[in-house]
Amino acid sequence: MEQSSQINLKIPILLGSCRTGRQSLKVAQFIFKELSQNSSIKTEIIDLAEYKLPMLEERLKEMEVLPPDLSRFCSKLTQADGILIVAPEYKNGYPGVLKNALDYLEPQALRYKPIGICTVSSGGFGGLNCLAQLRLLCLALGGLPIPDKLPISHVKEMFDINGNLSDLGFTTKLNSFIKELIWYTEAIFRSLRESSEP
Repeated sequence: MEQSSQINLKIPILLGSCRTGRQSLKVAQFIFKELSQNSSIKTEIIDLAEYKLPMLEERLKEMEVLPPDLSRFCSKLTQADGILIVAPEYKNGYPGVLKNALDYLEPQALRYKPIGICTVSSGGFGGLNCLAQLRLLCLALGGLPIPDKLPISHVKEMFDINGNLSDLGFTTKLNSFIKELIWYTEAIFRSLRESSEP
């Protein structure tokens, strides 16, 4: 992949599922490999299966003791310059574990952060209902969903048993999607840096 920026940007991949056997993990891992090829991008997979976040019972600021995983999760998203969400569509929506995690964030926690959304489905519509709902959720948090989208249909046919990509045309779509996410992230990063200079 081409390097489009000389500045270092933090763009983590948020994997919004923790279900056993999830196909979205293969997608997130493949995107991670592609995104990691750009030396100007610092990325990682924030896998909600590895974060033991309790069900939301009280707001973050009202907690006397912050669970370590919750503190780590919120910190990573707050420090990000942009975010790439990978989420499967469950019952025409996004997973509850993702909603629970994002509900912990403070209002406007994602302000000025471009967000790329990749939705995954075993059916033929690529999780478009999930994608539309996630756009609204990101806007509510102050985030800026980029115009491009990456819906993936028939995900079980995209990868072989070893996780290797079977649909080679997907790489072209992915690279275009990543390029746009980086463009928006860099543009906003530069704008914020210039506006903070005396």
